[in-house]
Amino acid sequence: MSLRLKLGIICALAVVTAVIAYPREDAVLKAIGIKNTKLSVKQGLDLQGGAQLVFQADLSKTPTAQRQAAVDSLITVMSKRANFGGTSEVIVQRQGSDKVSVSLPGVKDVNEAIDRIGKTANLEFLEVNASTNQTAPTGIDGKDIDSATADYDPQKAQPVVRLKLKGGDATKRFGDLTTKLSQTGNLLLTMLDGQPTFGPAKTEPITDGTAILSGNLDVAAAKKIAEEITAGALPVPVTLVEQRSVGPTLGKESVRASIVAGAIGLGVVALFMVAYYRLAGLLAVLALIVYTTITLSLYKLSVFLPGYTIVLTLAGIAGFILSIGMAVDANILIFERMKEELRAGKSFVAATEAAFDRAWTSIRDSNVSTLITCTILFMTSSATPIIRGFAVTLGLGVLVSLFTSIVVTRTLLRMTIRQPWGRHPAWYGVKVSEDTK
Repeated sequence: MSLRLKLGIICALAVVTAVIAYPREDAVLKAIGIKNTKLSVKQGLDLQGGAQLVFQADLSKTPTAQRQAAVDSLITVMSKRANFGGTSEVIVQRQGSDKVSVSLPGVKDVNEAIDRIGKTANLEFLEVNASTNQTAPTGIDGKDIDSATADYDPQKAQPVVRLKLKGGDATKRFGDLTTKLSQTGNLLLTMLDGQPTFGPAKTEPITDGTAILSGNLDVAAAKKIAEEITAGALPVPVTLVEQRSVGPTLGKESVRASIVAGAIGLGVVALFMVAYYRLAGLLAVLALIVYTTITLSLYKLSVFLPGYTIVLTLAGIAGFILSIGMAVDANILIFERMKEELRAGKSFVAATEAAFDRAWTSIRDSNVSTLITCTILFMTSSATPIIRGFAVTLGLGVLVSLFTSIVVTRTLLRMTIRQPWGRHPAWYGVKVSEDTK
């Protein structure tokens, strides 16, 4: 790929992401013919408030010794339903001995949230006698399902739900069941919360542990069913006993002060880079601007991934700003190495390529170690969504900063040193006396 083509792609990416990241992007998009498109960064409870739902568990049929475990299991299932992808700032916690509180940021349809979180989601497979239409339990239910994903069947031209059964006994029992049904001519009926989801229909032997549910489903219904099945059935019945709106835990002044502090910090960093690394520092600042527009665009575009939408809290903002600092660190390593190569008498082209090649190992290792830390934080903080939000924004920022520091900065620097005015050592913080060339 030619250098000019790379620069053109980077410029196009910068323009597109700048439009998306712009707070009034709908007005810009409308001006170019794209209407009814309003994107925004979803904010957490601490920034915009939301709704709080309190469910009471019916433990009357649960032995006393098992009630605490039942509520713990209830919290786990509700957390999966309310925060399917693990990136939303949803808080699910115990309230008293038999209640569970669910705090949802920026909820618009509270009734839909109540239905999704408090629904039983009991999946079961029934055998239907082909002659008498009588149903009989098969002993296979939602507990035998490992995961469920929404998919699309091109042959039937409709959305479906693909089930993956747990290995071993579950797969064998389901294989035996479907084999028997294919031999006897009986039908398989899949029920979800007492409602038919698939069938009654004939079935072929399914021995690989994968089953497909189809029916009168649209994409949204398929995703919802898949999420409910994956989260599992509620271990005990629940009743909604309280519903109320909650305000942001941080006042507007606190949020405004945090934004101002972040802007001042970024401004100081930009001034330092330009003052110390001169022209190279200016190119790094341009790369950071591209980084910012890409990251904010990804935050906004994540709303099109239900269950995986990035919700920004004050902790998430901290992760975002921290990743900017790491992007600056990568540029500092590159520029310092470039100065050393210039002092050693190498040409600008050789010094630039050597700087990126030799600094890459250090940049790679530091960023990989940060990504490992983010992964550990994400995997071990299911009970503290605010930490997960920090891990997600920091991890995403690290990945984007790798792109901007290695690809964007490198392309801009390569284009600059091709120009006669871009090959003055002093413009890169190297004194003429230090340049032995």
